[in-house]
Amino acid sequence: MKAGTDTKPLTFVTITYRAEDTLLLLQARSLALFARPEDVASVIVVDNGTPALSTRAQRRLRDAYGPLAARVRIIRRSDLGGDVASSGWMSQQVIKLTVNRVVPTPTYVLLDAKNHLIRPVGVGDFLSDDGRARTGFHSYRSHPLLPRLERVLTYLQLDPSAADHFPPTSTPFVMHRDVAAALIDDVETSSGRPFADEFVSADLTEFPLYSAWLLRRDGGWDRTYVDAAIQAPTVWGGAASRAGVTAAVEEAERWDAPAFGVHRRALHRLDDDGAALLADFLAERGLVAGPEDFRRVRRTFRRQYGAEILRARVASRLRRPGR
Repeated sequence: MKAGTDTKPLTFVTITYRAEDTLLLLQARSLALFARPEDVASVIVVDNGTPALSTRAQRRLRDAYGPLAARVRIIRRSDLGGDVASSGWMSQQVIKLTVNRVVPTPTYVLLDAKNHLIRPVGVGDFLSDDGRARTGFHSYRSHPLLPRLERVLTYLQLDPSAADHFPPTSTPFVMHRDVAAALIDDVETSSGRPFADEFVSADLTEFPLYSAWLLRRDGGWDRTYVDAAIQAPTVWGGAASRAGVTAAVEEAERWDAPAFGVHRRALHRLDDDGAALLADFLAERGLVAGPEDFRRVRRTFRRQYGAEILRARVASRLRRPGR
């Protein structure tokens, strides 16, 4: 299953599951407001949750994309092939690479449900004039993902010193469709088994694998990347406070960031002061109608998030030996 090429340059891809469906609705609203329709060929939503999105939920989500609604494609993870039929965090990573099979454009912009556009965006916010992906570089020596990056570098037989200057491992992240396809083919050929099986067995991580594979193939990143970071300040779970929201908002304003993020744990944990500040910021950018709308969105989110946590705990108990 190989997609053709569309004349519009951008495809946005998001993976969702039931704990993040409300965040995805906010993201859809943000694309409706700020993504230039003339630049967007497709929006692909991969449903990685259990149970699957209902017909009613799909209709509501599609409507939230406004002028992009007709270009939205909602698929199940199994639509990408039997090798990505399982759910969970690892399958979500696999999907970010295997989704190239249904992308109609040479590049695609990967978003997490927590990412929301906060100003008008166009092709230049994600790609350079020559088609290379925008990204930044930094050291991972004190980064919590260093062990996972080092595992990928070892897997690809690359020098660990690459961690001193490496592309980001967060969304928005631009992938080239043909690179993702070639990477998957290489891993399958080298390992002798399906990509998803090898990915899980080797305990790999999607963005480090993609960038490290490019480094091995090209000896550098100049062919694929341009050093111009896509700014997307995020309120993380460990900063669920007024101070944490203030820092993220100030960073977004300082960089005129195209995107802003609110992690699900942060939205769940935020204190009253932090929630009020976040409500004001999202209202200013048009993503919520005001404080009451934000409270409604948050109530819905917390109900879904709590149900997903309970579902995961029950599933974990059922998987225990002896049951």
